[in-house]
Amino acid sequence: MESAITNTRLFQYAKKETTPFRLFIQKCKHDWSFVFSGMLAFNLLIALLPMAVTLFGILGFVLGNHPELRNHIRNKIIDAFPPKANDGLREIMNMAFRQLYHDAGLILSFGILFAIIGSSRLFIAIDRCLTIIYRIEERRFFGKYLLAIGMLFLFLTLIPLMMAASSAPSLLLGVIPNTGGRLGAFITGVLLSLFFSFLLFEIIYLIIPNKKMTFKQTWCGSIVAAGALQLFMILFPIYVRKCMTSYTGQLGFAVILVVFLFYAAVILILGAQINAFFFEHIQPLPVPLGSFVGTLAHEYHQKEARKLLNV
Repeated sequence: MESAITNTRLFQYAKKETTPFRLFIQKCKHDWSFVFSGMLAFNLLIALLPMAVTLFGILGFVLGNHPELRNHIRNKIIDAFPPKANDGLREIMNMAFRQLYHDAGLILSFGILFAIIGSSRLFIAIDRCLTIIYRIEERRFFGKYLLAIGMLFLFLTLIPLMMAASSAPSLLLGVIPNTGGRLGAFITGVLLSLFFSFLLFEIIYLIIPNKKMTFKQTWCGSIVAAGALQLFMILFPIYVRKCMTSYTGQLGFAVILVVFLFYAAVILILGAQINAFFFEHIQPLPVPLGSFVGTLAHEYHQKEARKLLNV
């Protein structure tokens, strides 16, 4: 009787939500999507340093005898951020590239070590978020870390290729003489960046969930997440110039970085929710996640107590 009352109380709220859009909003809200986005943003922040150190070490080996190309890449990285963050970022990048030239081997060794220890936590956090979103079983301890290390090295391979391909059109702008050609190069750059963003999210949605996934189940969320990321990259610099004029230098860089990481985490969760709800037909929890777990835990303890009494 108590179990029936509990189940009735849990699912009576779900009857109020009828339209697919309202059910989708309820799923995002009850799955603690913004809470998990904050957790992912923090893990992204922690993972950035060892990933950057590893990439800088690789660049040190590749670009050691090409100072002009090294300076060009440094300037491109700085210009990719909003103007208010450029001063602080330029100081940080100059310091990093000076060390990079002299200590590339040491930097790469420490980068790989700390990336395995620290950055792998990011992919474990993503795995746990997708476990809630897809209602699937959690991986075992060694399975989580093997997946995380594999994803880490996959990303360290893909990120330089993505940066090189997406920056190629901008390198051609100085060579192309006419306006039409420059416009074509700019559009090509945007499309390449969109494609590689799509590829990044698609790999996450295909590989990380602890269940068999197909392209048919993941393409829509990847497109939405990639489009939202590109829209942010276009519009956010305008917002910074208009509304964040008081943040300059290293403080401005820190504020902009935190906002960007949280937004990236939100769209990653949003894409996964779209795939889970519209393509896997996973329904929302009837009550928020904390209440749902608390109710099930209470029912479980009552059931265990009844078993002891019957014995």
